[in-house]
Amino acid sequence: MHSILLWLALIFYFVGIVVMVPSLMKHRQSVPSWSLVALGAGLVAHGASLAARAVNLHRLPVIDVQSALSFFAFLVTLAFFLAYLRYRIDILGIFMLPLVFVLTLISALRPGPSFQSVAFRSGWLMVHISTIMLGYVGFFLTFVAAVMYLIQERQLKSRNPQQTYYRLPSLEVCDQLYFRSLKFGLPFLTIGILTGYVWAARTWHGPWELDPKILAALITWLIYLFLFSARLSGSWPGKLSAYVAIVGFAAIMVTFVGISFVSGWHGYIPRLGKTP
Repeated sequence: MHSILLWLALIFYFVGIVVMVPSLMKHRQSVPSWSLVALGAGLVAHGASLAARAVNLHRLPVIDVQSALSFFAFLVTLAFFLAYLRYRIDILGIFMLPLVFVLTLISALRPGPSFQSVAFRSGWLMVHISTIMLGYVGFFLTFVAAVMYLIQERQLKSRNPQQTYYRLPSLEVCDQLYFRSLKFGLPFLTIGILTGYVWAARTWHGPWELDPKILAALITWLIYLFLFSARLSGSWPGKLSAYVAIVGFAAIMVTFVGISFVSGWHGYIPRLGKTP
């Protein structure tokens, strides 16, 4: 059932994006209502897919790379609706929703194997996964705000600004979205790392502290902690902070996906004799 619902969500996402993009390219003033309806239906179907799998597994349905990407895509879509309702940035969907479609498609095409370990039902691990994902979503919004800021800043300096100048939000709005999403993501990432440490200390045996994914997560956390501190102090201009936010999100993607395939302890791939 969850696979059917996931494909249904993918279809709705596709329809919503197909309706939205040409409309925005034609310089209409708002996202078409039919696009929002289709995307909302996709969000509901996607959530139902995750719920159906959670009921079947009796745990949070994040058990492999594909299901993790699906969960992340669901949260990004939800974040899009919340950000759109708050800021009414029409072009936001062009920056966020193609990623949602690609990640959902990957999840639908290549369902991963299920872990049977009882350890995956741990409350600590459920909090760890949920908060890490929420932190990643917050930082994705930070990344999108940074990209929009850089594009708009370049347009403002141009003698002949393109049409994107009129579609993008002001630098002030980009900065608000940037800082608020940064403030949202950092506490969740911090809680996720701490709860993951507690769970690993109780579950794993051996030199797990030097696992590549754990080290990468700590480096990513330090990048965003530094970015948050610099933003609070006002010592960095918006342009430089935007570039660092882009680097930070690249580090997240490496940690989230890339290292999952090489991590001996912390990957989403089951390993004989080790707790996933």
